Amino acid sequence: MNNQWQKKAKQAQKETDAELAHQINELSGFDAKDIQALIAENGMNTADFNQLIKLIKDQTKSNNDKIKALSNIQNGLELLVGLVGKLI
Repeated sequence: MNNQWQKKAKQAQKETDAELAHQINELSGFDAKDIQALIAENGMNTADFNQLIKLIKDQTKSNNDKIKALSNIQNGLELLVGLVGKLI
């Protein structure tokens, strides 16, 4: 039974990652390969990237709170700088 839940959780994570990549592509022109390359380039995993995106979208936090929280995400700032660099 536990194995079935693990399989379903892994499948849900794959679908979530794919949806996130699709949304970023629509907004930025980045495709999934670009996003994965940027994540890998900064030594970040998908879970940390998802946490980073969630933090940025959080409307309840001030920019100062976001900056403090960003320091807890490994390579989060480097990834954001790389992302902004590619957008402009």
